[in-house]
Amino acid sequence: MKTLSFRTNIDCPFWLRKAACGLECLRGRYCQFSVDLLEANHLLTIKTEVLTPDEVIEALTQEGVVCVPMAEEA
Repeated sequence: MKTLSFRTNIDCPFWLRKAACGLECLRGRYCQFSVDLLEANHLLTIKTEVLTPDEVIEALTQEGVVCVPMAEEA
């Protein structure tokens, strides 16, 4: 399992709902996601076996969510 981390503009419930809608199309390809609304980078963390950062960025960009990859962890 790898952890993908992204800096985002998810700073309120509105953007959190938009992100959840964007990630819906990736359902079954990640085991969980979380967003730290209070952290300065509004960190989005996704645990997955198969997703790539580009797939996540594409899905979220379609919803208007700004998403920049951070370091990947194994």
